[in-house]
Amino acid sequence: MSATRSCSQSCSQIIVDMVNKDVGSILHEVQARGYQAANELHTASLYVLRGQRSGRTYRIPYTKKTYQASAPGEPPAVRTGAFRLSWKPKVTTTPEGVTAAIESDLMVGRYNLGELLEGGTRKMAPRPYKEAVKARALPKILAIYKQKYNI
Repeated sequence: MSATRSCSQSCSQIIVDMVNKDVGSILHEVQARGYQAANELHTASLYVLRGQRSGRTYRIPYTKKTYQASAPGEPPAVRTGAFRLSWKPKVTTTPEGVTAAIESDLMVGRYNLGELLEGGTRKMAPRPYKEAVKARALPKILAIYKQKYNI
């Protein structure tokens, strides 16, 4: 009887070890896919926040150069490139899953520049860009998460 009990205990431990190993492998792969998804969002933001706009032409302060601003409803224009390049991938892992995102920490005073541009202010109409970034990145992100897991 004791031989059967020790075999069932060791067999149980072998199964637990195998399951834990597979869970760890899956978690690692999910995190890796989160980073891939965040990088796709970052690439999409670089694409959406580039190009010519159709707003007014302004002179860049302290230079003789000019740039064309965005019109209301267009994504923000690139003046110096600081906003466009400020986006950083961020992956958060919780027991519920992995969240892939990009964040910009570029501030104007005490306000986040991205939020000011997206929502507008009293003196400036919104310059929405978030939905365009999501729409551009979504097909590639879905393909990333639809891949089979290697366990």
